[in-house]
Parts: sequence; C-alpha cells; structure tokens
Amino acid sequence: IYALPIFIMKKINSLIKDIYNLFKNDKGCKLKTKDRDAIIDTCVENIREQLTASIMGNDRDATRLRMSNVGYPDRKIWYQCNNTQQEELQDNDPIKFLYGHIIEELVFCFAKLAGHKVTDQQKETKLEGIKGHIDGRIDGVLVDVKSASPISYRKFKDRTLYSDDPFGYIDQLSSYATALKAKEAGFLVMNKISGELCWMGLDELEIADTSYRIKYLKGMVKEATPPAKCYPDVPEGKSGNYKLNTNCFYCSYKKECWADANNGHGLRTFMYKRGPVHLTRVSRVPDVPEVGI
Repeated sequence: IYALPIFIMKKINSLIKDIYNLFKNDKGCKLKTKDRDAIIDTCVENIREQLTASIMGNDRDATRLRMSNVGYPDRKIWYQCNNTQQEELQDNDPIKFLYGHIIEELVFCFAKLAGHKVTDQQKETKLEGIKGHIDGRIDGVLVDVKSASPISYRKFKDRTLYSDDPFGYIDQLSSYATALKAKEAGFLVMNKISGELCWMGLDELEIADTSYRIKYLKGMVKEATPPAKCYPDVPEGKSGNYKLNTNCFYCSYKKECWADANNGHGLRTFMYKRGPVHLTRVSRVPDVPEVGI
C-alpha cells in the first residue's frame, strides 16, 4: 500500500513569515520553475499596464460615490460628488499613486510565490447600487493591500486605526465584506520605507454593515449645501491663533471648506521653517512670511 501525498492548504496567518522566507538562502520559492515564472510574468505584465495607464492619464470619474470613499467624512464626500474645485495634484503625486499600485502587485506576487492561494483580484462588487473593486482574496480571506508611510503603518500594526481613520479604510473594507457576505477580512500592509509587512485582520464582529451609511450618503450628496465641517480648528501654540486640524491640512478642499475663516477672508497661510501653517483665526500676526494658499 502506497501512502498518498498530503497537501496542506496554507492559511493567511503564516503569510508574512512565508513571504519573508522567499528571500532567505536556505528557504526560497518551492514552486516548480514554470509555475514560478508564470507568476512573475503576470506580475510584470500587470505593473506594465499600471505604468502605461499612469503616464496616459486617468479618466476615472472622481465625482461619484464609490465604495472606496464611503468612509470619508461627510463634508469631503459632498464636495467630491458635487465637483467642487480642489487643489491640483503635486507634480510627484501620480508617481506616489503608481508606487502604491506596484506594491500591491508585488505583495500578491509574493503571496503566490510563497504558496498561498490568491483569487478574485479586482473583482467588482456592488452594495446599494454603489460599485467597488476589491484588491483580492488570499487563502479565502478578503484582503485590502496598503502601502503606508512609517507613521501610517504603525496605525495598522498597533490597531489604532480604529480610533484614527481619516481616510475611512475600515468602512471601505467593511463595504466590500458586506457586499460579498465575507466573514473574514483584513489589511495586508507594507511599510514602503522599510519593506516590513503586517496584518490587521477584521473578524465578523468588526465588519460594519455600511449599507445604511451608503443609503444616507446617496441622499446627503444631493443636498444644496454641504454638511458641517469634518474637524474643528485647533490652537496654534499660545499666540491666540487657530490653525487647521491635521486632517484638514491634507484635504484638497480646504480652501473652499474654510472660505469663511478669518471673518470671511479665508485661510491665511504663513511659511514657517517647518512648513506652511494655515491659520483660521489670526489674533497675532506671525513674524514669518505670509504666502498664498
């Protein structure tokens, strides 16, 4: 009697260790050469398509409600869906976005090379009429791949994202999970400086049913005026001046949103050595140059 070989299905809890092992001399990829090369060829082709799309421009309609933005603050969504003028992208921003797409492709490639099952990449989903595309599934678990700065990476690793999630990542992933009736989901995150990986999983109890929020947002964006400001301004030292909250500082709608600042004159921006500071109330004029926003 010959014993049949037993193949053990890998689980996502060993994924990061398995990926790291790919780059160790005594470990490496265990796949057959033809399978390995096919996976790498697919990754390279996907990156080529992302690069081509990036340098040819992106025609995606940014004024519609999508699963990727349902977690944004209400006022920001209203501005976005009502085609409010926003700040132009910095010259380097498209490269930054492309970098994120490349990291996503690499992470899925690493998972496949490490022997994990990857399915449903960019599968379309729909919830309450709103469309979205998931990043994919690994070992049957819904996965959203993120590339993050060291500070943002720490939010996922320490799970402080629950209390500080200005980009609505949890609602975004919850929307995908709700649409697909997924009981497990999580973020696979790469620190884009160090290459470190972490996993922040959500179980069924942590996945919010965002269908109710989507119904609300579909009505909210049709209102004639935007909802209340997302965040209050904060004191700038002990000068009596007030400045934008950090989340508002990085918002591309801040000029329009805070047009009523400084008694209706709008934001006043002062250039410190540490960078620009956008003041909403000026009690004492700073002893640094004032510049246009």
